Amino acid sequence: MHQSRSRFAELRPLARTARRITVTLVAIAVCGAPIRAQSGAPSLTPKRLLTTGAAPGCALPVIGQAPAARRDNADARRLAAAGQEAALIGDQAAARDAFARAAVLNPGDERVAYDLGRAHEELADSANAIVEFCRYLSLSPAGREAVDVRDRLQRIVPVAAQRGAADVQVAFRLGLALFDDGSYEAAIRAFDDVVRDAPTASEGYFNRGLARAANGSRAAALQDLEQYRANAPTVDDRVQVGRAIEVLRRPVYRPGVAFARSMVPGFGQFYTGHPVRGVLVLAAVGGATGLAFTQQTTTSTIAYVDPNGAPAPYTQTTQERAFFTVGVGAAAAVAVIGLIDAVVSANRSQRGATIVARRSRSATIGSATSILAVAPWFDRRGPAGLKATLRF
Repeated sequence: MHQSRSRFAELRPLARTARRITVTLVAIAVCGAPIRAQSGAPSLTPKRLLTTGAAPGCALPVIGQAPAARRDNADARRLAAAGQEAALIGDQAAARDAFARAAVLNPGDERVAYDLGRAHEELADSANAIVEFCRYLSLSPAGREAVDVRDRLQRIVPVAAQRGAADVQVAFRLGLALFDDGSYEAAIRAFDDVVRDAPTASEGYFNRGLARAANGSRAAALQDLEQYRANAPTVDDRVQVGRAIEVLRRPVYRPGVAFARSMVPGFGQFYTGHPVRGVLVLAAVGGATGLAFTQQTTTSTIAYVDPNGAPAPYTQTTQERAFFTVGVGAAAAVAVIGLIDAVVSANRSQRGATIVARRSRSATIGSATSILAVAPWFDRRGPAGLKATLRF
Protein backbone atom coordinates (compact mmCIF):
# COMPACT_ATOMS: atom_id res chain seq x y z
CA MET A 1 0.00 0.00 0.00
CA HIS A 2 2.87 2.38 0.78
CA GLN A 3 4.33 1.62 -2.64
CA SER A 4 0.98 2.43 -4.32
CA ARG A 5 0.76 5.79 -2.53
CA SER A 6 4.33 6.56 -3.51
CA ARG A 7 3.53 5.99 -7.21
CA PHE A 8 0.47 8.23 -6.94
CA ALA A 9 2.60 10.93 -5.37
CA GLU A 10 5.08 10.71 -8.26
CA LEU A 11 2.37 11.10 -10.91
CA ARG A 12 0.52 14.02 -9.28
CA PRO A 13 3.04 16.64 -10.53
CA LEU A 14 2.52 15.40 -14.09
CA ALA A 15 -1.23 15.81 -13.76
CA ARG A 16 -0.85 19.30 -12.33
CA THR A 17 1.50 20.23 -15.19
CA ALA A 18 -0.99 18.99 -17.80
CA ARG A 19 -3.82 20.95 -16.17
CA ARG A 20 -1.64 24.07 -15.98
CA ILE A 21 -0.74 23.90 -19.68
CA THR A 22 -4.39 23.33 -20.55
CA VAL A 23 -5.52 26.35 -18.54
CA THR A 24 -2.78 28.48 -20.11
CA LEU A 25 -3.85 27.56 -23.63
CA VAL A 26 -7.49 28.22 -22.75
CA ALA A 27 -6.50 31.69 -21.57
CA ILE A 28 -4.56 32.35 -24.77
CA ALA A 29 -7.10 31.04 -27.28
CA VAL A 30 -10.48 31.66 -25.68
CA CYS A 31 -10.21 34.34 -23.03
CA GLY A 32 -7.44 36.36 -24.58
CA ALA A 33 -7.41 39.97 -25.62
CA PRO A 34 -10.29 41.15 -27.80
CA ILE A 35 -9.77 40.62 -31.51
CA ARG A 36 -9.81 43.95 -33.28
CA ALA A 37 -9.89 44.58 -36.99
CA GLN A 38 -6.70 46.02 -38.37
CA SER A 39 -7.19 49.75 -38.60
CA GLY A 40 -6.52 51.88 -41.61
CA ALA A 41 -7.54 49.31 -44.21
CA PRO A 42 -8.59 51.25 -47.32
CA SER A 43 -11.80 50.49 -49.17
CA LEU A 44 -11.17 51.12 -52.86
CA THR A 45 -13.84 51.34 -55.53
CA PRO A 46 -13.19 50.81 -59.24
CA LYS A 47 -12.55 53.72 -61.55
CA ARG A 48 -15.67 54.50 -63.58
CA LEU A 49 -14.07 56.57 -66.35
CA LEU A 50 -11.31 55.40 -68.67
CA THR A 51 -8.78 58.07 -69.54
CA THR A 52 -8.59 58.34 -73.31
CA GLY A 53 -7.17 60.75 -75.83
CA ALA A 54 -9.06 63.86 -76.84
CA ALA A 55 -10.53 61.87 -79.76
CA PRO A 56 -10.08 58.42 -81.32
CA GLY A 57 -6.53 58.28 -82.63
CA CYS A 58 -5.17 60.83 -80.13
CA ALA A 59 -2.54 59.81 -77.62
CA LEU A 60 -3.24 60.04 -73.91
CA PRO A 61 -2.06 63.20 -72.16
CA VAL A 62 1.13 62.85 -70.15
CA ILE A 63 0.40 62.55 -66.42
CA GLY A 64 1.29 65.75 -64.58
CA GLN A 65 2.08 67.72 -67.75
CA ALA A 66 -0.16 70.72 -68.30
CA PRO A 67 -0.88 72.01 -71.83
CA ALA A 68 1.55 74.63 -73.08
CA ALA A 69 0.58 78.18 -72.25
CA ARG A 70 -0.13 80.72 -74.98
CA ARG A 71 2.65 83.23 -75.50
CA ASP A 72 2.37 86.78 -76.89
CA ASN A 73 5.10 86.44 -79.52
CA ALA A 74 5.28 88.96 -82.38
CA ASP A 75 7.36 86.64 -84.58
CA ALA A 76 4.83 83.85 -84.11
CA ARG A 77 2.01 86.17 -85.15
CA ARG A 78 3.97 87.26 -88.22
CA LEU A 79 4.69 83.67 -89.22
CA ALA A 80 1.06 82.66 -88.70
CA ALA A 81 -0.10 85.51 -90.93
CA ALA A 82 2.43 84.50 -93.58
CA GLY A 83 1.20 80.92 -93.40
CA GLN A 84 -2.41 81.98 -93.89
CA GLU A 85 -1.44 84.07 -96.95
CA ALA A 86 0.46 81.09 -98.42
CA ALA A 87 -2.54 78.83 -97.81
CA LEU A 88 -4.85 81.30 -99.61
CA ILE A 89 -2.73 81.17 -102.76
CA GLY A 90 -2.49 77.37 -102.59
CA ASP A 91 1.13 77.06 -101.50
CA GLN A 92 0.47 74.48 -98.78
CA ALA A 93 4.14 73.56 -98.34
CA ALA A 94 5.07 77.18 -97.53
CA ALA A 95 2.01 77.46 -95.29
CA ARG A 96 3.04 74.30 -93.42
CA ASP A 97 6.59 75.57 -92.88
CA ALA A 98 5.38 78.95 -91.61
CA PHE A 99 2.83 77.39 -89.25
CA ALA A 100 5.42 74.89 -87.96
CA ARG A 101 7.84 77.70 -87.08
CA ALA A 102 5.02 79.64 -85.42
CA ALA A 103 4.08 76.56 -83.38
CA VAL A 104 7.63 76.33 -82.05
CA LEU A 105 7.55 79.96 -80.95
CA ASN A 106 4.03 79.78 -79.49
CA PRO A 107 3.16 76.12 -78.70
CA GLY A 108 0.09 77.11 -76.67
CA ASP A 109 -1.75 78.78 -79.58
CA GLU A 110 -4.55 76.41 -80.58
CA ARG A 111 -5.26 78.38 -83.76
CA VAL A 112 -1.73 77.74 -85.03
CA ALA A 113 -2.18 74.02 -84.25
CA TYR A 114 -5.41 74.00 -86.25
CA ASP A 115 -3.89 75.78 -89.26
CA LEU A 116 -0.84 73.49 -89.19
CA GLY A 117 -3.10 70.45 -89.09
CA ARG A 118 -5.05 71.76 -92.07
CA ALA A 119 -1.80 72.29 -93.99
CA HIS A 120 -0.65 68.72 -93.26
CA GLU A 121 -4.07 67.44 -94.31
CA GLU A 122 -3.89 69.31 -97.65
CA LEU A 123 -0.47 67.77 -98.23
CA ALA A 124 -1.92 64.28 -97.53
CA ASP A 125 0.28 63.90 -94.43
CA SER A 126 -2.40 62.25 -92.28
CA ALA A 127 -0.10 61.21 -89.45
CA ASN A 128 1.13 64.76 -88.73
CA ALA A 129 -2.35 66.17 -89.33
CA ILE A 130 -3.71 63.84 -86.61
CA VAL A 131 -0.98 64.98 -84.23
CA GLU A 132 -1.77 68.66 -84.74
CA PHE A 133 -5.54 68.22 -84.58
CA CYS A 134 -5.14 66.26 -81.34
CA ARG A 135 -2.89 69.02 -79.99
CA TYR A 136 -5.61 71.53 -80.81
CA LEU A 137 -8.17 69.53 -78.80
CA SER A 138 -5.78 69.26 -75.85
CA LEU A 139 -5.33 73.04 -75.89
CA SER A 140 -8.96 73.95 -76.49
CA PRO A 141 -11.35 70.96 -76.22
CA ALA A 142 -14.39 73.22 -76.54
CA GLY A 143 -12.87 75.76 -78.93
CA ARG A 144 -14.46 77.29 -81.98
CA GLU A 145 -13.00 74.71 -84.37
CA ALA A 146 -13.39 71.72 -82.01
CA VAL A 147 -16.38 70.26 -83.85
CA ASP A 148 -14.65 70.63 -87.21
CA VAL A 149 -11.47 69.07 -85.83
CA ARG A 150 -13.35 66.03 -84.54
CA ASP A 151 -15.07 65.61 -87.91
CA ARG A 152 -11.73 65.75 -89.69
CA LEU A 153 -10.20 63.25 -87.27
CA GLN A 154 -13.07 60.89 -87.89
CA ARG A 155 -12.27 61.02 -91.60
CA ILE A 156 -8.48 60.64 -91.45
CA VAL A 157 -7.96 58.38 -88.41
CA PRO A 158 -7.74 54.74 -89.62
CA VAL A 159 -10.92 52.75 -89.13
CA ALA A 160 -9.03 50.08 -87.17
CA ALA A 161 -7.83 52.66 -84.64
CA GLN A 162 -11.34 54.03 -84.19
CA ARG A 163 -12.78 50.56 -83.79
CA GLY A 164 -10.05 49.68 -81.31
CA ALA A 165 -10.84 52.75 -79.20
CA ALA A 166 -14.52 51.82 -79.17
CA ASP A 167 -13.74 48.20 -78.26
CA VAL A 168 -11.62 49.33 -75.31
CA GLN A 169 -14.53 51.36 -73.96
CA VAL A 170 -16.87 48.38 -74.37
CA ALA A 171 -14.43 46.08 -72.55
CA PHE A 172 -14.02 48.65 -69.78
CA ARG A 173 -17.78 48.99 -69.23
CA LEU A 174 -18.20 45.20 -69.37
CA GLY A 175 -15.50 44.77 -66.74
CA LEU A 176 -17.24 47.26 -64.47
CA ALA A 177 -20.58 45.47 -64.84
CA LEU A 178 -19.01 42.09 -64.06
CA PHE A 179 -17.13 43.54 -61.09
CA ASP A 180 -20.32 45.04 -59.66
CA ASP A 181 -22.02 41.65 -60.11
CA GLY A 182 -19.28 39.88 -58.18
CA SER A 183 -18.04 37.94 -61.23
CA TYR A 184 -14.42 38.79 -60.54
CA GLU A 185 -12.81 36.17 -62.76
CA ALA A 186 -14.77 37.37 -65.78
CA ALA A 187 -14.05 41.00 -64.83
CA ILE A 188 -10.33 40.22 -64.79
CA ARG A 189 -10.56 38.89 -68.36
CA ALA A 190 -12.40 42.03 -69.50
CA PHE A 191 -9.81 44.31 -67.92
CA ASP A 192 -7.09 42.16 -69.51
CA ASP A 193 -8.42 43.37 -72.86
CA VAL A 194 -8.35 46.98 -71.65
CA VAL A 195 -4.75 46.70 -70.48
CA ARG A 196 -3.68 44.99 -73.71
CA ASP A 197 -5.36 47.46 -76.07
CA ALA A 198 -4.84 50.62 -73.96
CA PRO A 199 -1.63 50.02 -71.97
CA THR A 200 -1.21 53.72 -71.20
CA ALA A 201 -4.65 53.99 -69.56
CA SER A 202 -3.88 53.43 -65.88
CA GLU A 203 -7.52 52.77 -64.92
CA GLY A 204 -7.32 49.36 -66.59
CA TYR A 205 -4.52 48.32 -64.23
CA PHE A 206 -6.33 49.76 -61.22
CA ASN A 207 -9.62 47.98 -61.86
CA ARG A 208 -7.92 44.71 -62.74
CA GLY A 209 -5.94 44.97 -59.52
CA LEU A 210 -9.14 45.37 -57.50
CA ALA A 211 -10.76 42.42 -59.29
CA ARG A 212 -7.71 40.26 -58.64
CA ALA A 213 -7.64 41.29 -54.99
CA ALA A 214 -11.34 40.47 -54.62
CA ASN A 215 -10.71 37.12 -56.31
CA GLY A 216 -7.88 36.24 -53.91
CA SER A 217 -4.96 36.74 -56.34
CA ARG A 218 -3.09 39.09 -54.03
CA ALA A 219 0.34 38.84 -55.71
CA ALA A 220 -1.08 39.69 -59.14
CA ALA A 221 -3.16 42.50 -57.59
CA LEU A 222 0.02 43.94 -56.09
CA GLN A 223 1.64 44.13 -59.53
CA ASP A 224 -1.34 45.96 -61.03
CA LEU A 225 -1.63 48.45 -58.18
CA GLU A 226 2.11 49.13 -58.27
CA GLN A 227 1.77 49.85 -61.99
CA TYR A 228 -1.14 52.20 -61.33
CA ARG A 229 0.64 53.98 -58.47
CA ALA A 230 3.58 54.77 -60.75
CA ASN A 231 1.20 56.72 -63.02
CA ALA A 232 -1.40 57.89 -60.50
CA PRO A 233 -2.78 61.32 -61.50
CA THR A 234 -2.88 62.79 -57.98
CA VAL A 235 -0.94 62.59 -54.73
CA ASP A 236 -4.06 61.43 -52.86
CA ASP A 237 -4.43 58.57 -55.31
CA ARG A 238 -0.83 57.50 -54.75
CA VAL A 239 -1.22 57.63 -50.96
CA GLN A 240 -4.45 55.62 -50.95
CA VAL A 241 -3.12 53.00 -53.34
CA GLY A 242 0.08 52.80 -51.28
CA ARG A 243 -1.98 51.94 -48.20
CA ALA A 244 -3.81 49.26 -50.16
CA ILE A 245 -0.49 47.79 -51.31
CA GLU A 246 0.69 47.56 -47.69
CA VAL A 247 -2.50 45.71 -46.77
CA LEU A 248 -2.06 43.24 -49.62
CA ARG A 249 1.46 42.47 -48.43
CA ARG A 250 0.22 41.20 -45.07
CA PRO A 251 -0.01 37.39 -44.72
CA VAL A 252 -3.56 36.05 -44.89
CA TYR A 253 -4.59 32.53 -43.87
CA ARG A 254 -7.68 30.52 -44.71
CA PRO A 255 -9.85 29.35 -41.80
CA GLY A 256 -10.71 26.13 -43.62
CA VAL A 257 -7.06 25.24 -44.11
CA ALA A 258 -6.31 26.13 -40.48
CA PHE A 259 -9.16 23.83 -39.36
CA ALA A 260 -7.94 20.94 -41.53
CA ARG A 261 -4.32 21.24 -40.42
CA SER A 262 -5.37 21.40 -36.77
CA MET A 263 -6.43 17.76 -37.07
CA VAL A 264 -2.77 17.22 -36.19
CA PRO A 265 -2.34 19.17 -32.92
CA GLY A 266 -0.12 22.22 -33.31
CA PHE A 267 -0.02 22.20 -37.12
CA GLY A 268 -2.76 24.83 -37.29
CA GLN A 269 -0.54 27.21 -35.30
CA PHE A 270 2.41 26.47 -37.59
CA TYR A 271 0.22 27.37 -40.59
CA THR A 272 -1.01 30.65 -39.09
CA GLY A 273 2.48 31.86 -38.21
CA HIS A 274 2.55 30.99 -34.47
CA PRO A 275 5.21 28.27 -34.19
CA VAL A 276 5.71 28.74 -30.43
CA ARG A 277 2.01 28.09 -29.81
CA GLY A 278 2.23 25.11 -32.13
CA VAL A 279 5.09 23.61 -30.10
CA LEU A 280 3.13 24.23 -26.87
CA VAL A 281 0.01 22.53 -28.23
CA LEU A 282 1.95 19.60 -29.63
CA ALA A 283 3.92 19.16 -26.40
CA ALA A 284 0.81 19.47 -24.22
CA VAL A 285 -1.14 16.90 -26.25
CA GLY A 286 1.85 14.57 -26.29
CA GLY A 287 2.41 14.96 -22.54
CA ALA A 288 -1.25 14.44 -21.71
CA THR A 289 -1.40 11.37 -23.96
CA GLY A 290 1.72 9.95 -22.34
CA LEU A 291 0.19 10.55 -18.93
CA ALA A 292 -3.00 8.77 -19.97
CA PHE A 293 -1.13 5.61 -21.00
CA THR A 294 1.28 5.55 -18.04
CA GLN A 295 0.80 2.24 -16.23
CA GLN A 296 0.94 2.04 -12.44
CA THR A 297 1.82 -1.19 -10.61
CA THR A 298 -0.01 -1.77 -7.31
CA THR A 299 1.01 -4.50 -4.84
CA SER A 300 -1.33 -5.50 -2.05
CA THR A 301 -1.47 -8.29 0.56
CA ILE A 302 -4.63 -10.37 0.51
CA ALA A 303 -5.67 -12.06 3.76
CA TYR A 304 -6.67 -15.69 3.19
CA VAL A 305 -7.54 -18.64 5.39
CA ASP A 306 -7.11 -22.10 3.90
CA PRO A 307 -9.75 -24.87 4.32
CA ASN A 308 -7.92 -26.18 7.40
CA GLY A 309 -8.38 -22.83 9.10
CA ALA A 310 -4.73 -21.81 8.86
CA PRO A 311 -3.95 -18.22 7.78
CA ALA A 312 -2.36 -18.14 4.28
CA PRO A 313 -2.02 -14.52 3.17
CA TYR A 314 -0.64 -13.86 -0.36
CA THR A 315 0.56 -10.88 -2.41
CA GLN A 316 -1.43 -9.63 -5.44
CA THR A 317 0.12 -7.34 -8.10
CA THR A 318 -2.12 -5.32 -10.48
CA GLN A 319 -1.38 -2.82 -13.24
CA GLU A 320 -3.71 0.05 -14.11
CA ARG A 321 -3.76 3.42 -15.90
CA ALA A 322 -4.85 5.62 -13.05
CA PHE A 323 -4.75 8.87 -15.07
CA PHE A 324 -6.22 7.58 -18.34
CA THR A 325 -9.42 9.65 -18.11
CA VAL A 326 -7.60 12.78 -16.99
CA GLY A 327 -4.91 12.42 -19.67
CA VAL A 328 -7.30 11.73 -22.54
CA GLY A 329 -9.54 14.59 -21.46
CA ALA A 330 -6.62 16.99 -21.20
CA ALA A 331 -5.26 15.94 -24.62
CA ALA A 332 -8.67 16.38 -26.23
CA ALA A 333 -9.18 19.77 -24.55
CA VAL A 334 -5.78 21.05 -25.68
CA ALA A 335 -6.38 19.78 -29.25
CA VAL A 336 -9.76 21.54 -29.44
CA ILE A 337 -8.33 24.73 -27.98
CA GLY A 338 -5.49 24.61 -30.50
CA LEU A 339 -8.02 24.20 -33.30
CA ILE A 340 -10.02 27.20 -32.05
CA ASP A 341 -6.87 29.29 -31.74
CA ALA A 342 -5.75 28.44 -35.31
CA VAL A 343 -9.14 29.22 -36.87
CA VAL A 344 -9.51 32.44 -34.89
CA SER A 345 -5.99 33.49 -35.91
CA ALA A 346 -6.84 32.79 -39.56
CA ASN A 347 -10.01 34.88 -39.25
CA ARG A 348 -8.04 37.64 -37.54
CA SER A 349 -5.61 37.75 -40.47
CA GLN A 350 -8.53 38.32 -42.83
CA ARG A 351 -10.15 41.08 -40.80
CA GLY A 352 -9.05 44.36 -42.35
CA ALA A 353 -6.94 42.55 -44.97
CA THR A 354 -9.24 43.26 -47.90
CA ILE A 355 -9.15 46.44 -49.95
CA VAL A 356 -12.47 45.90 -51.71
CA ALA A 357 -15.87 45.70 -50.03
CA ARG A 358 -17.13 42.14 -50.40
CA ARG A 359 -20.04 40.10 -49.20
CA SER A 360 -19.31 38.58 -45.77
CA ARG A 361 -18.88 34.84 -45.81
CA SER A 362 -18.31 32.43 -42.98
CA ALA A 363 -15.41 30.05 -43.20
CA THR A 364 -16.79 26.88 -44.72
CA ILE A 365 -14.99 23.61 -44.28
CA GLY A 366 -14.79 21.65 -47.50
CA SER A 367 -16.74 22.60 -50.59
CA ALA A 368 -19.46 25.20 -50.96
CA THR A 369 -22.05 22.51 -50.29
CA SER A 370 -20.38 21.30 -47.10
CA ILE A 371 -22.68 20.60 -44.18
CA LEU A 372 -20.18 22.00 -41.65
CA ALA A 373 -19.57 25.76 -41.46
CA VAL A 374 -17.20 27.37 -38.99
CA ALA A 375 -17.22 31.07 -38.11
CA PRO A 376 -15.49 33.10 -35.40
CA TRP A 377 -17.47 34.18 -32.35
CA PHE A 378 -16.73 37.43 -30.56
CA ASP A 379 -18.00 39.01 -27.39
CA ARG A 380 -18.04 42.74 -26.68
CA ARG A 381 -16.25 42.18 -23.38
CA GLY A 382 -13.29 40.49 -25.01
CA PRO A 383 -13.60 36.66 -25.14
CA ALA A 384 -13.47 35.03 -28.53
CA GLY A 385 -14.23 31.57 -29.73
CA LEU A 386 -15.48 29.43 -32.58
CA LYS A 387 -19.05 28.79 -33.64
CA ALA A 388 -19.77 25.66 -35.69
CA THR A 389 -22.98 25.18 -37.66
CA LEU A 390 -24.04 21.72 -38.75
CA ARG A 391 -26.74 21.44 -41.44
CA PHE A 392 -28.80 18.30 -41.89
